[in-house]
Amino acid sequence: MAKIYIRFEIIGSGNLDYRNIVSARLVKDRYTPYSELKASVVLNNSINLNNIRRVALYIGSRRMHYGPADYIRTRVRGGKTVLELISRGITLMLGQNEPEPGVWSKVSLTDIMKSYSPSSEITYESGTDTVNYVNIKEKSTLWEAIGVYAVKAYGRRAYIRGDRQVNMSLSILSVNIGTQRIIEYGKQLDTRSMLSKIYMKNVDGEYGYSYSSGKTIPHGITREKYYGLDKQWLNNVVVGLKDRIEFAEREYLVEHITYEGYCGEDITDKIICNGYGVNGKRVSRMEITVNSKGMQTKLLCE
Repeated sequence: MAKIYIRFEIIGSGNLDYRNIVSARLVKDRYTPYSELKASVVLNNSINLNNIRRVALYIGSRRMHYGPADYIRTRVRGGKTVLELISRGITLMLGQNEPEPGVWSKVSLTDIMKSYSPSSEITYESGTDTVNYVNIKEKSTLWEAIGVYAVKAYGRRAYIRGDRQVNMSLSILSVNIGTQRIIEYGKQLDTRSMLSKIYMKNVDGEYGYSYSSGKTIPHGITREKYYGLDKQWLNNVVVGLKDRIEFAEREYLVEHITYEGYCGEDITDKIICNGYGVNGKRVSRMEITVNSKGMQTKLLCE
């Protein structure tokens, strides 16, 4: 198993690495703009909590997570000092900052990030398509604005690749996780957030726009919602309403697999696992856990 350790980046300069990990859990989701790390480590030296600038998780030489220390505490028990932490990826700031509202003309992802990125530490895919315009409403976060651009330019939402990169393009990589270390495989159906039909107001104040989903019909589910006039989608009404429906259906029917260790896959990579339903499907969620029994990776694929 690859060595795993947590690194604290210290304000000013220097790093502190901790390998005596009691437990750790890293979660990455295609539809969430940040990774989340929860961990406990045994300290072998003293540390000033207010000197911690960033928290990173490494598996081997690969940095899996990088972000500020949201919450840290130490406790002494049985003569050992244990540090407990919660850290969300640096790209969380995309969901915490609001760009200037209004119409942005002739923009690519590069244009958006150069104008509004809250941190130079957040990277992004280059060479993305340019769209004629996006209309950003008040109180939208930067991540929501990126989402509007992504749906217009590529017909799908953006996601975070690696520990801090905003991506539009789907991965071209395939990762073979093998079959020798499979712990569990299964399917799951989740209808809790699904919508059967949505409506949006037109410029006359009437709910003249609508979009329906056929997936709720077999389950006998009726969930209808009404939205006000959304200028973000006024010239792309079908695209906007369709995106809302598809987002509500993102976990309608997915497959999951859990295996020992970690094989290096990332969000939207294709999985090679012959004989299982996840074979050839893309990763939409990763959960990596570390405890006294070793390391396990759970994947949701769609």
